[in-house]
Amino acid sequence: MLASSSIVIALFGLAFVLALVAVTVLLFGREKPQEFVVINQITLEELAKLWEKKGGGTIHLKQLSPLWRDEKVIAREEEQEKFQFQSPRATAFMEQINRGPCFKKFPEQKAVCGRILQLLDREGGCPSVVDLKNDVEGNWDENTFQLLGRTTLLDHSINVAEQVAQLLSDADDWHIIPDTMVAALGHDLGKLTSMRSYLYSTGEHPLVAGRPLAGIAGFNELRRKDEILQAIKLHHKKPQGLIGRTLKTADQKARQKELEEAVQKIETGAADPVSENPAPGEKQKGPDNTAAWQAQEDIYNQDQAGRERTKEEKPELVDISGWFDAAGFLEELKPYINKMFGRRFLAFSMADGYVYFQTKVLEEVARKMAERAGSMEIATMGRRDESMRGVLLAIVHHLRAEHDVIARGLIKESYFGGYFNVTRKIGKPMKGYYTPFHAEAFGFIAEMEHDKPKMLRDIIKVSPYTDDADT
Repeated sequence: MLASSSIVIALFGLAFVLALVAVTVLLFGREKPQEFVVINQITLEELAKLWEKKGGGTIHLKQLSPLWRDEKVIAREEEQEKFQFQSPRATAFMEQINRGPCFKKFPEQKAVCGRILQLLDREGGCPSVVDLKNDVEGNWDENTFQLLGRTTLLDHSINVAEQVAQLLSDADDWHIIPDTMVAALGHDLGKLTSMRSYLYSTGEHPLVAGRPLAGIAGFNELRRKDEILQAIKLHHKKPQGLIGRTLKTADQKARQKELEEAVQKIETGAADPVSENPAPGEKQKGPDNTAAWQAQEDIYNQDQAGRERTKEEKPELVDISGWFDAAGFLEELKPYINKMFGRRFLAFSMADGYVYFQTKVLEEVARKMAERAGSMEIATMGRRDESMRGVLLAIVHHLRAEHDVIARGLIKESYFGGYFNVTRKIGKPMKGYYTPFHAEAFGFIAEMEHDKPKMLRDIIKVSPYTDDADT
């Protein structure tokens, strides 16, 4: 009996000890597990929805860290596309883009720029102007084509891109540089030789540029894709928005620079002259001032700008009695009628008995006549000299009052010309500034119409814009 009691006591003791050990192990012998936090990257859009949702849960700061951490950006830079070019200039420009801080947060635009450069590197050795009848550049002078055609499409596109960077940097609009750079590099892709079939069907290279751009990987995913396309479409017209306005200005500045470089090369003998090959013994000459002025007018569409500028103030009549001869003046105008200068014309007749002269013809003949008479003050007037407008007004006033050769019903009495809409059988109407004459002052209208070139025969109607007339 005593032995049984001892066994029971021993068992209870052992059980107590085991229980104590178990409790000790549970309380002190087991390490507390480490907390694991799963960090999921979320977009700003998702974050905004969480904040706006009523009764939403809390957001751990660790969940927000991927939004500003640099690891993702660094990884994308390491994985970025490596572009190879044949052109040293394309290579150098892509290096500038890679180094540029404004592209650091815009890898998509950087990649698209690189792919456009690759396309231009392959096909952009063509001239940067297109000689197509229905294109927006179709009304440019032949001289303009020859001067600006010396610049390749690749070089012109990079020139515009460089101007874009400069304009936006000066204005502290760094955030828009990547998208505008895409527009600059792609704005003239419609001029690629591979696009010529589309150019002939549409007649406008800015519209055609959207086709090769759409084939550039990543372009259609750009957030400002539509704004870029709109800027390209209107870069020869009236653009909208910062990208559009910047692109047009950059294009004009690039063209001005290219024009100056082309003229300088010709004058220094580094390039062939624009004019025809000289006769034996005759010295080669570069483009005259008229050629340079015309190219600049084509680039900036200065006829339109001049209209707005001069509309405010009427010119004063200039005394021309010392050198002007009406009969001689009309005789010197006559050779310009229905004559083509390359693709351009300066005067044309119409079957209804009128002849329309661009005022630059009157201006040129007046300078020559004044120079022969020794009136160098008139002969050396600049093309934009306000006094020349007074000279033209005096000439037209004299021809109207003394000889009745100016078509009175088509322009106002106190004006030396007016804006006219020239309608053609094919293509869009052209607006130009002309001084209208009665055809009989130069001979028989039937003979003029008979000798008219085919291009001018396509003109079927000329109607005045009386509200747009200029002095």
